[in-house]
Amino acid sequence: MKKYFSFFVALIVLFSLGFSGTKSFAATKIDQDELNAYLSEVRMTQEELEEYLGFYDLSLNELESVEELRDTLGPAVTPKTLQDLLKENEMTEAELTELLIDYGELEEGDSIIDTFHFIYDIEDIIDLEMGYDDEETEYDDEEILDLMDGLFSEIDLTDEELDRFMNHLLPIVEDPSFEDRLMAISDRMNQLD
Repeated sequence: MKKYFSFFVALIVLFSLGFSGTKSFAATKIDQDELNAYLSEVRMTQEELEEYLGFYDLSLNELESVEELRDTLGPAVTPKTLQDLLKENEMTEAELTELLIDYGELEEGDSIIDTFHFIYDIEDIIDLEMGYDDEETEYDDEEILDLMDGLFSEIDLTDEELDRFMNHLLPIVEDPSFEDRLMAISDRMNQLD
């Protein structure tokens, strides 16, 4: 019996090692020559591209062609695509560099072209910044109460529990140093990777 159990465990280990060892460079549906040309264009290795796609829960195996890869990731960052992006957003390269540094996506003295591979990544940051500047949503007291009522009813807080919670928060929020303390916490969090 021990012999069969040992054999079974050995098979499981062999199969798991075999599959995990080939995972990072598994055959893709994409023509390898086209993929190599694309990798050269975006200045990445296949391993770096797989890692990048992993952030979006994708892999090369899920994509059919280099064209689909281009559509998914967007144009590569080149001097021309960067200038087109700056023109479209009416920004200078210095303004974009400052924005990317503020968002922690670029280090002082680094080049945008050397740091970013895809224009879509830069566009996302610009859109995020523009969205915050353009949309200053204000709610009246009744809308806030409706939102909070819906939220607290979802987590089954009774009115009494909600009153106690609000009475607990009120002195904290009314403290004049509250905003400064929040900003200090925000600054510390921005310093962390």
